[in-house]
Amino acid sequence: MADPLKTLEELSARARREDPPHVEISRRVVLRLGGEVPAPAWPMALIATSAAVGAAVVLSMSIPLIEMLTDPWSVFFVMAANALP
Repeated sequence: MADPLKTLEELSARARREDPPHVEISRRVVLRLGGEVPAPAWPMALIATSAAVGAAVVLSMSIPLIEMLTDPWSVFFVMAANALP
């Protein structure tokens, strides 16, 4: 059986003698990029604005709940204060 290192050395020596093929693709890439139409930015801006408005609504609705989470008895005191004449 042949030594794998010797086989690898022979293959690498054979590969060093070959010239790599000359392929010019940068010109085609630049032409393709120049011909593409950029996507409009307004759909992403609309989505970002909608998400910001939704987050503001959720935050404004949850501010009273934060007080209840930090001091659960405050709800009962508010209810008692409303019941007093």
